[in-house]
Amino acid sequence: MTDEYVLLLDPAWSPDDGTEPPVEAIAGLWPMRPDGTTGRFRGNPDYRPVDPDAPTDPIDSALRDIAYDQAGTEVLEVVLRDALVEFAGNGDGRPLLAHSPDDVLCAVIATAEPHRRRIAAPQWQRVTVEEVAELLPDGTDLLINPGGPAAIRLTAGFVRRVAAISDKDLTAAYDRIAAR
Repeated sequence: MTDEYVLLLDPAWSPDDGTEPPVEAIAGLWPMRPDGTTGRFRGNPDYRPVDPDAPTDPIDSALRDIAYDQAGTEVLEVVLRDALVEFAGNGDGRPLLAHSPDDVLCAVIATAEPHRRRIAAPQWQRVTVEEVAELLPDGTDLLINPGGPAAIRLTAGFVRRVAAISDKDLTAAYDRIAAR
């Protein structure tokens, strides 16, 4: 395990005289690998946004950008493929299912602790999108951050396509996005 990380700080937090950020000001982190690349984004369960309307994590930020036509779905694909999310369970090992606002049966995930607090689920599991794709029951889609400002339903096909993105293709997508 590495002890070096890239931190994502609350945009409203600012250091006083070079002080370290308090744990509640850290939205999450990317662990650094020995080769200098980063691992998957991990949300901080102790994060408390200064502005409750601010994005809480890269996925939430991408969803908001898409909602305002400031980004395309490729950004969502990249950040979803490269993050750990919280998968809601019903307490007996099966996914928690809920109906989306358009009345489609969905499994539920939260992308960060502030979203998780809005969801009444007896069980949570931190997973990759590949694991989400495996956990999705047949005939269900995926509901992200229900009740949040950028909640969205993703089709099971979209989730499985994102889960199948290779590391090489993920790197190429990051490069395309950075070049824009």
